[in-house]
Amino acid sequence: MGFTMKRKIKWKVVVAAGAAVIAVGVIANVVFRYFRYDAYKQYLSSYEVESGSEFQAAKDDKPSVPGMVLVAENDTLKLYTNTETTEIAVYEKESGNITYSNPVERDSDAIAAGVNAAELNATLTLTYYNAARNSATMNNYDMSIEKGQFTAESIENGIRYTYTLADLDSATGIVPLQITEERLQTLVLDKLDKKDARTVKAKFRLKDGVYKLNEKAQSSKVGMGKLNKLFEQAGYTADDYAVDMSETDEKENISFTIPIEYRLTENGLSVSVPTKEIEEKGGAVISRIRVLPFFGAAGTDADGYMFVPDGSGALINLNNGCKNAAYSQNIYGIDPVVQSYVVTEYTEDARIPVFGMKNGDSAFLGRITGGDALAIVNADVSGKLNSYNYVYPEFCVREIELLNMFGVSGNQADVPVLENDIYDENLTVCYSFLSGDEADYSGMAKCYRSQLIKEGVLKETNDTGDIPLYLDVLGGVETKKHVMGVPYTGISAMTTYEEAEKILEEFYGEDITKIRMNYEGWFNGGIYHDVADKIKLVKKVGSKKDFEHLSDVLEENGGALYGNVSFQKVPYTSKRFNDVLEASKYYSGYVVELGAVNPATMRQTSTLNWYDELAYYMISPKFLSRYVDKFTDKITNYEISGICLRDLSNVLVSDKKRTELIDRQAAKQIVEAQYGKLAATEKTLMEEGGNAYTFGYVSDIIDAPVEYSQFYIIDEQVPFYQMVIHGSIDYSGEALNLRDADIDDALLLTYIEYGCAPRFTFSWEDSSVMKYTSSADQYSTCYQTWMSDAVNVYQTINGALNQVQGAAMIHHEVTEGGLVRTEYDNGVSIYINKTDKSITEDGVTVDAMSYQVKGGKA
Repeated sequence: MGFTMKRKIKWKVVVAAGAAVIAVGVIANVVFRYFRYDAYKQYLSSYEVESGSEFQAAKDDKPSVPGMVLVAENDTLKLYTNTETTEIAVYEKESGNITYSNPVERDSDAIAAGVNAAELNATLTLTYYNAARNSATMNNYDMSIEKGQFTAESIENGIRYTYTLADLDSATGIVPLQITEERLQTLVLDKLDKKDARTVKAKFRLKDGVYKLNEKAQSSKVGMGKLNKLFEQAGYTADDYAVDMSETDEKENISFTIPIEYRLTENGLSVSVPTKEIEEKGGAVISRIRVLPFFGAAGTDADGYMFVPDGSGALINLNNGCKNAAYSQNIYGIDPVVQSYVVTEYTEDARIPVFGMKNGDSAFLGRITGGDALAIVNADVSGKLNSYNYVYPEFCVREIELLNMFGVSGNQADVPVLENDIYDENLTVCYSFLSGDEADYSGMAKCYRSQLIKEGVLKETNDTGDIPLYLDVLGGVETKKHVMGVPYTGISAMTTYEEAEKILEEFYGEDITKIRMNYEGWFNGGIYHDVADKIKLVKKVGSKKDFEHLSDVLEENGGALYGNVSFQKVPYTSKRFNDVLEASKYYSGYVVELGAVNPATMRQTSTLNWYDELAYYMISPKFLSRYVDKFTDKITNYEISGICLRDLSNVLVSDKKRTELIDRQAAKQIVEAQYGKLAATEKTLMEEGGNAYTFGYVSDIIDAPVEYSQFYIIDEQVPFYQMVIHGSIDYSGEALNLRDADIDDALLLTYIEYGCAPRFTFSWEDSSVMKYTSSADQYSTCYQTWMSDAVNVYQTINGALNQVQGAAMIHHEVTEGGLVRTEYDNGVSIYINKTDKSITEDGVTVDAMSYQVKGGKA
């Protein structure tokens, strides 16, 4: 009996020990798989801050900007500065044009007053939150330049100004509330005569080796004025004040130290703010930084426009009289982690980090090369705050989050919570200068494209022949099914691989062969698939052999097959994703959960009562590489042409988890690295959306911006985006059969004007099969309904564009006669008439709502 008991006890010990080992193993797995996982850090870059020396003006044999000294010079430009006001100017040697950081005649502005007048003198403006978390702004003119609180240093090919922006408008001025006995003696008393030293000493009381300013002294404005003069006379500075105030428990005045660097480069002027050099004191923290808000500002007599990157590109005419609105748009759209749940408007994203201005026969292009994912482009016209038109970048260097306080109503219910640390980024804008015939938006696009080609981002393809036809094909879709009256979720095949081949045969019969097919719903559960850590084909649409055969058919006829994949948006239905540990989070710690827009509430958190597939998490950039690695390992086993990336270039998301915050710029670096991995699979990459940081990896872009947001201040839309990538990346817009509007002549002419290939979304089965499913927005896809339209649309657009396939779009304009002219580098020009009357110009007659091609082959 005793022996049996001993055996039972022994087995219990073994079981307990085994359970403990398993528990330890599970915990270790969680710790190393999620908490200690840091593979993403290998993709993050850093920067160095150059050491400077005391500023010395360069020798200037031929001074070109009155009132300024030469900083640096190269073959085309000269950089000047005024060391008293810290403003700069760039002189173009060939044209003689001068671009100033601040308006030259700002002192005579009849509109600007108060802070608006002061900001015309500023080169930096900060938005910050004080210790009470109230928001305010501060510019470096009022709080630094006017007070002489800045230094100047020489750096390679440029100059660095470091500003101390301090709110010293207090009762004590620069007199500290407390100062050590030693510092008061050496910094002040020893440098004054005995009488003045006694006066100063009498205002303080000594305790434990520290002098504290008397309350009586603080209450006397006259006395404090005299005391400030004595401290200044002794050489005591604002920097000394900051040191002493940092040691006091008393409230410290708000102050910021921030540098700005100017360098001449081969492309123009580089302007940088290295945020690692920023210092914040007094309990205040910076949220946003505006850089050179009035660079190249144009006055009320100027003629030209500002270019902004809204959608395909847009122009704001100078002095257009729009006093009720301004332009402000995030580069690469709004971060899902900071966007509102409520959708107030539908807008196009700004997909390229550029802006510019044309003023008479001169122009500049601003390109944000550092901190672009944190940037906002702002623009405004004269007549509201001042007499100038201006366009400039703003950087979100620390985000805020409004937390609702339970039991509190009104404005007091939302308490702003700010991130602890400022983003460590080198915020950089590069300005290029254009003149003469190049001083327009076409010249700006050409300049940007040339830079991208020189950097190896874009390549000139020099392709010829027909344009592609983009064809989205719907495969497996989750639908509600029943077995003996019992409902369950299953997959319906909207188009099998064999049926897709039959659709192709009809196009081939019309001699349309250059088809690039984006196949949706081919793996992991359909269109809204599970995470892409493995590839499990949807059996309902066909086998691997069928899939690869479809790819062969397309390639043999000059087309390609792309398997559509989503990496960042993970549906609620995912079975292999831990949302608590792997999803991006708000700074408060809550998981980011989004979905479809509910038309009743306009909240983008709905499933529309259909499927949980429409609700989704955003995978944290921390774990993105893990899923891409697993996918790339497996996709090489499939002999298909390429991959279509649904969201990797459409959404740029940060992770605000407090213990390991990944800002949006870091997220961009991580995403770029994943493009490199995917490209290394030797699969051709297509993408939806097309943000600029992906241009170097993709051959095709669908859903490229062909529209603009129609903001009230904007006067005209232009194909700037298309002028940058045409001849290097093939592209199309939205699926024409899923538009809200009809396919009419005006739309086709726009596609011809924009060099844009047509795109359709097809299915073999009727769209009614997808009614009340997560794919119900694909409301008209049956190929039989649209086949003849697709053929006619393609033949019309291809008839205009097949002579410029692979050529660079070098010029676009609306002529004086009313024609739209698009010119390519192979000598072909396309004239488009969008009016209701025939127009003859340049020896070309174009009928109403028609086009003509001039040049090229007959």
